[in-house]
Amino acid sequence: MFFFNLSLAEFLALFTAAGTVVTLLYLLDRSRRKITVPTLRFWNAAQRPVDSTSRRRIRQWPSLILQLLSIAALIAALSQLRIGQRESASADHVLVLDTSSWMAARSAAGRAPLMEQARTMALDYLRAVPAADRVLLLYADAIATPVTAFETDRRKLEAAIRAARPSDAALDLGQAFDHARRIQARGARRPGEIVFAGAARTAADLGELTVPPNLRLLEVKTAVENVGLRKIGVRHSTSEAGLWNIYVSLKNYGKQDRDADLALNFAGAPVGSRRVRIKAGAEIESAFDYRTEVSGPLTTELRAAGDTFPGDDAATMELPALPQVKVTICSPEPALLRALAESHPSIRPVYLTPGQCTAPVKEGVVVLDRFTPPWKPEAPTLYIEPSGARSPIPLRAPGTNVAFSGWDQAHPVGEGLRTQGIMLASAQLFAPATGDRVVASSAAGPVVVARDGAQKIVVMGFHPMRSAMRYELSTPLLFANILRWMAPAGLQSWELFAGSVGTVSVPLATETEGASARVFGSDARALPFTVQGKVLRFFAGRPGTVRVQSGAREQVHSLTLPAVAESAWEPPASVRRGIPRAVAQSASAQDIWQWLALAGALGLLAEWLWFAPLRHAARMEQPA
Repeated sequence: MFFFNLSLAEFLALFTAAGTVVTLLYLLDRSRRKITVPTLRFWNAAQRPVDSTSRRRIRQWPSLILQLLSIAALIAALSQLRIGQRESASADHVLVLDTSSWMAARSAAGRAPLMEQARTMALDYLRAVPAADRVLLLYADAIATPVTAFETDRRKLEAAIRAARPSDAALDLGQAFDHARRIQARGARRPGEIVFAGAARTAADLGELTVPPNLRLLEVKTAVENVGLRKIGVRHSTSEAGLWNIYVSLKNYGKQDRDADLALNFAGAPVGSRRVRIKAGAEIESAFDYRTEVSGPLTTELRAAGDTFPGDDAATMELPALPQVKVTICSPEPALLRALAESHPSIRPVYLTPGQCTAPVKEGVVVLDRFTPPWKPEAPTLYIEPSGARSPIPLRAPGTNVAFSGWDQAHPVGEGLRTQGIMLASAQLFAPATGDRVVASSAAGPVVVARDGAQKIVVMGFHPMRSAMRYELSTPLLFANILRWMAPAGLQSWELFAGSVGTVSVPLATETEGASARVFGSDARALPFTVQGKVLRFFAGRPGTVRVQSGAREQVHSLTLPAVAESAWEPPASVRRGIPRAVAQSASAQDIWQWLALAGALGLLAEWLWFAPLRHAARMEQPA
């Protein structure tokens, strides 16, 4: 017999305090009483209280003893007095159920799927432990998640085990063990075992794995024969409109060389296929080209004989429709700007002479080469050497032998431009107003100015193809920056990736690109991310689409592939394995707090019913 909640000293301290209070109440002086008299005329009030010389004594010993016994029974119930040995008392176990993506694999020997095997072993363990033992169920994949509290209700635990399904994340075994230890240390009354049921294939570093000393392993084993998709990258070609470059990465996780059939479908129609051979443990890449200007789903499928894990055999991503930007060029020499206008496949140039530019252009971007029309532009406009009278930004005196001194790289038009010291034989100089941005400057004055507003405007005081700038690499970049600033949707660089859930690393073009980066989930909500150098990282625990916008690029990550753990944990020989038969046969201590609480309550009730009338009668018989 032992106390489960309190020690013997704590029980005696509580009982002594309660017993002392009750005993003092029985010794309380009750000589002063309320007496009803017919008149105060015959009542002589005493000047001072009458000294009592009688010794105080307890007159109702049976009542006091019954109350003390009832209080002792109630305190024992609160202390959870149990009959039996403390060693056989109930324990609190943590059952860790592997719900990682690998549990969706099939058994090579024709047995049940791995998840079903793990559920069966977890249920067998639950039936083996004593009924008084409490069990907490923990789902484990990339993040360990408690599903129940410490429960003795086996029906609730069995329902949670049967409801377990494989996720798309890989198992982090070390994190699962650490979480189970913390839960047991904080919430267990008497720590029992930490039980792991699953395949124990983990994506974390096994060198830092700390094995709990009370671990029991219910291991599900299967031969690893898997050929799967690792990653798919789709990029729009920079040389041809409507051309997509597709790169597929495959890996053989097994121990035998495998032949696999790789096929691509767009909107249900086959667009490419080939047969590949992958050596054991090797990873290869395969490239495809596909032309389309319409949106639709692109599906990549992989088929290999003997594959036990079908989760990474197919992936789908949505190819967007590629918009084109109409660029209307009004120039007396359109051939000069042809190389710049046709440098990007998304640009659709229209060449007009100044005599043909008789009405405002309402769509796309307008380039006015040495021509300032009488009408007001209704679309974003680039002015090249505008005439002084009708220039949108006032001109200063023209300069000769003008040398570039710097670029405003903080503005989108000047982003990435670093050319300095270029000498222009002649150039127009501008007098910008408040709110205008000087993109390129010289010692003589501004030579490129940008104005934001309802209709964006850029003025250039030199001709890019009739000056020394025609030989500089910054010239096509400057023209592309102008068009991208004026029509960002049309000249956006698209990159699409199909990968697995978990931590995703995104390479950036420059270190400054991370300052303007934004990451959005499928529901358009912003996701947290980190930037270190030229690498952006974010975490996605569930399948979905994540968009990463950085500068003029947008990367779309279709996280539809499950993360496959590549490391198989080899447990130490000291780890206990299998269903604990000895625990199943051991007898647990019997809990009797319910009966003690009932006995204490009945004792107090009996004392009140039996002795209360006697105390009242004795009080009435005392003389006044």
